[in-house]
Order: sequence, then C-alpha cells, then structure tokens
Amino acid sequence: MLPWLELSGRYTVIKGVPAVDVGPQYGDIKDKAFDAKLRLLEESVYLPDITVGTQDFLGTRIFAANFFAMSKRIANLDVTLGYGEKRIDGWFGGMRYFPAWNKNLGVALEYDVNDYANDPDAVQSGVNRHKGGTTLGIEYKFGWIGTQLAYQDGDIEANAYVSIPLMKKDFIPNIDETKPYSTTSPTYPVQDWHKEQEYTHKLIQALSDQGFKDVQVAIHDKSLHVTLTHTRISLMSRAVGRAARTILLLGPSDMKSIVITYTIKDQDVLTYHFNDIQILQGYFDGLISTSLLQKSMVIEYASPEIKDKYSDQASSLSDLDKEETPVQTIYGDEGHFISFKKEDRLSSSMHFIPFNMRFYFNDPSGAFHYDIFSLLQYHKHIHHGLFLKTSARLTLLEDVSDVTLTSNSLLPHVRSDVAEYKKGDPLRLNDLLLNQYFHPARGVFGRYSAGYYEEMYGGSGGQLLYLPQQGNWATDLSVDWLKQREPGGELNFRHYTVVTALGAFHYRLPRLGLTATTRVGRFLAGDEGARFELKRRFRSGIELGAWYTITNKKDITSPGSPNNPYYDKGVFISVPLSSMLTKDSQDRANLSLAPWTRDVGQMVESPDDLYRLLERPLMLDNGEYTPLSDFDL
Repeated sequence: MLPWLELSGRYTVIKGVPAVDVGPQYGDIKDKAFDAKLRLLEESVYLPDITVGTQDFLGTRIFAANFFAMSKRIANLDVTLGYGEKRIDGWFGGMRYFPAWNKNLGVALEYDVNDYANDPDAVQSGVNRHKGGTTLGIEYKFGWIGTQLAYQDGDIEANAYVSIPLMKKDFIPNIDETKPYSTTSPTYPVQDWHKEQEYTHKLIQALSDQGFKDVQVAIHDKSLHVTLTHTRISLMSRAVGRAARTILLLGPSDMKSIVITYTIKDQDVLTYHFNDIQILQGYFDGLISTSLLQKSMVIEYASPEIKDKYSDQASSLSDLDKEETPVQTIYGDEGHFISFKKEDRLSSSMHFIPFNMRFYFNDPSGAFHYDIFSLLQYHKHIHHGLFLKTSARLTLLEDVSDVTLTSNSLLPHVRSDVAEYKKGDPLRLNDLLLNQYFHPARGVFGRYSAGYYEEMYGGSGGQLLYLPQQGNWATDLSVDWLKQREPGGELNFRHYTVVTALGAFHYRLPRLGLTATTRVGRFLAGDEGARFELKRRFRSGIELGAWYTITNKKDITSPGSPNNPYYDKGVFISVPLSSMLTKDSQDRANLSLAPWTRDVGQMVESPDDLYRLLERPLMLDNGEYTPLSDFDL
C-alpha cells in the first residue's frame, strides 16, 4: 500500500473439518485473514531492514500471530532473522541465494516455527503431525511469473504466482490506437465562417468522426469556443489535445484563441484557454516546450455561465443530418468476451452483453457461488443534463438461489435476503432511472434521480458534490428515499422503506496516490455510523483499497455475537482496461471481496456517484498526472 507498509490477504479451507458453529450447510471451516507488515528502519550499508507485523488481525483471528524481523542483503545473499508469538512461536529465520550467473534463479533455506498443533481442530485435520522446522526451496522467475518448489517435514510443496508491476504505466503498447487528426484542407477567415455554416459543420463532423460527443462550436470575435466530451479516451487532457489539433487544422485562418470546455454528463468540467495559436501549433510541431505552452494558456474549472454565454450562436451535432450508426461488434475491448453496441453522436446508446458473470465468495454456504446472465442496456440523452438509464437481464445459470443457510440477522434484511432475488422469472428489469445532472456553480455539481435504482431498491434522491479548484479534498452529500423491491423480478415493492443520508469527505495525498474517504450518516438498515475507506492508485491506474464500517446497530450474523457484533468491511481492486488493451479505453474491471449477506453498514447502489464520475478527470488522484498529461498523443 505504501513503500513502508505491506498488506496481504489469505483464504484458508480446512478440509474435512465442518464449521459446526455455523451449521452443517456451511460445509468445511473457511477463514479469511488479513495481515500487515510495517517497516521501522530501511536497510542501509551497515544496518538491516527492521519490520514488525501482525497476521489475521481482523475477524475470527484463528491464525493470529505477531512478529518482528530483521533482513539484510549481503552480496547475492538475503538473510532474515525474527521472533514471533502466538501462531509464530519463537525464533525463525532464512536465507535466499541468487547466483551471479542467473539472477532469475533462487535457492532458499528457512526455519519454520509455526505452532501447527494449536491450529483449529488440528487433530481432526491431521495438521498436528506437521512439525515445521527446516525447509529447502528453489525458485525461478519468468518475467511476471514465478515458480517455487519446496521440501519440508516429508511434504513437497509447489507454488506459482504472478507479480504485476503496478507502477508500470502500460502493460501492452497501444498499437491499435487511432492516430491524431492530420488531414489538411483550405481554411477561411472568421467573416466567412459567419456567412457559411459548412465550415462549422465540417469541424463538427471531423470531431464526431474521432468519437467526440455532444460537440458545440461558437465563434466570438476571433475566438473559437468548443464544448465536447469523449466516451472512450481515458484522460481528459489527451482528448482535449486531439480536439485542439483538429481545430488548428480546420478552424478559421485568422482565429486568435481557442477555448475548449470538456463536459461529462452535460456538466461543464474543465476549460482550456489557448491564448496564442502560434505557440500551440509550435508545441504540436515539437518546437515549443511544455513550460512555454503553459505560460500562454489557462486551465480552470468550468463556469456554468460559459455554455449560456455562447449558446445562442453555437452550432452542434444536432444541426447535422442524423445518420443511423451501425451496430459494432466488440471483442474484449470493454472487458467482455464479446458485446454489441450502438451509439449516436449525442451519447445515447444501446449495449448488449451476451455473457456476464458475477462471483459470490465465501458466504453463506459454500466457498463459491456464481451468477451468469445476459444484459441489455439502454441509455438515452433526453435533454440537457437529463438521461434515461435502464437495463434488463436474463439469467442463464446461477446457484446463488441454492443458498440454504438463512439469515439470523436481527436488523431489517436489506441485503441478507439476496438469494431470494435470484429466484423467479429469469428475465427481469434490473434498473430504470431518470438522472438529471446540474452544475449550479464553479466546482459544484449535482444530480437528481428517480426510478428503480438496482435489483433490490427503487426510490428517489440526489447528490451534491463540491470540488475546490485549489486543494486536495472534496465533499459530497447523498440523500435517498428508498423502498425495497419484491424479489423474483417483479416490479412491485415490499413494505420496507428507509431514508439514507451520507455525507462524505475525501482527502488525497497525490504524491503517494492515496485517497482517504470518511462517510458519516444513515445506512440502508437505518443504522447510523461511519464508513472509512482507503485506496491507492498506482501509475498503471490500478486501484487497491479497503473499507471498514462502524454503526450503532449490532449484527450478530456469524462470526458476530451480541457481545462482539460484526462490522461491515471489505477490500476492492479496480483495473483500467486501457493498461491491458492495444488501444485506449475508459472501461475498468472492478472486483470487491466482502460478505454479501450482511445487513449492517450497507449502501444502495448509486445511480451515478458524482465523486467517482469526476474524481479521475478533475482530481487526478495519481500525482504523476496533470491537466496536460499525454496532451500531445
């Protein structure tokens, strides 16, 4: 998570030992464990690296241990010595040697003092016969892939792993990325642009052909004002750079400045003022430095008045002939094996994904459940800032509804009845929402929503977000009136209603790529408390994080009890597909590991969380990115 902090997670199944405290339907004992290791002293020429650590520090703690360790590199030899308590019982140590003639090869000797005899049901599982002691091992690395083979106490162990370089920007070169616009054609002065609309339409058409949406163009004096957005390019600065190249090639021959406002959901987000056309052209020609370009331009949070100022004279995509766009067949670019998509110039789209899969891990009976389904999504841009969002799903195969361990939660069953929602009609409406976005002031963004939010809830509500232009923080407030839907695909509702209200404060440490979030308020079960989140964004764009929630209601669902209630927690990872594809993409693959049959500390699925929507383009939560990153690509 940080250069001096290491976090890890483990999942253990004790085969042949039933979890009798939970019930026979649960099967064998299963345990999630989280470990942490903190470096107190960094290795130097004479001093060792010194760390302290703890294992299984949350939850049941059946594999709990604490330790300290000292490590030192001596030529091609790594040496470690440490002492532990609880499951790590006493002094331990090891050596790993990397021969000079092959740095990918390693030979290891370790001394293991784990107290296996006191593991849960050690006699029944037979692990009490494992004495630990000396371990011999050999390993070899093939780039990202590592393999290991070890011998200890009569047992042979094999291991393979993948080590992902999180600080590497791109794993795969973007060899299929389209080149910036480069077509040259005759240009005409501003006075001709006022007389002939074809010049404006030609510019709008060229931008549309590159994937830009909601394009508007206006001319004021000799300044060209353009508002637009892009649904595929991941960095706003890169999209604006491509738009600026196109405007230089097709804009008025005597224009003095260019103003580009980037929008998201019709909200004006960031405005780029290019006040010297010659310097901008020289920058793209490789003759002008970035520092000189910055002196000739201004980048600022967009003012909501900028659209109204030139709206009367603006030409837009709606002025062009509406062409029927063909259905695209997409292989892998959006994280799906295959999908079919149709999208118009105004951000309306229809998207069919034949195969989608969700995994449900660990709870409540069995280690693994799955849900395979087809999904049809329809998004309609109705009016300025008003969008219709709906999706229907067809269940193909699932075993979540086979869960037999019923919830013993004393709280309203806001999530613990999830298995019931997988039963019934396989074809069902997943969501049906109207979202109205608005931008009342510079740095202030809002959203109103009404309809079926998700599979389990419908209602109405809204969110207000404030992002100051100076500073590394943001705050938002979400309030929703919600009613629980009937399971089985029906459009009716249960009697349970709740008003949730959560205020959030987000603080960033951009140089470390860290963002900390605290949410305080009322959750789905009516419980009140706080949720703490911490995530790190690496240079690759991959985000890793965790959350922990404490509320005033007691969840006694195992392993919770009246005296030691369960608090909601989990870990997550978000992977940008652009780092693994041959061209740029805004799509991400998201995975979270959390109990999915709990009722405490739960939140409704947001219709479109404004902070997540605007965090990356505005706050640039990795300190290596700026509003001019990849501007010339």
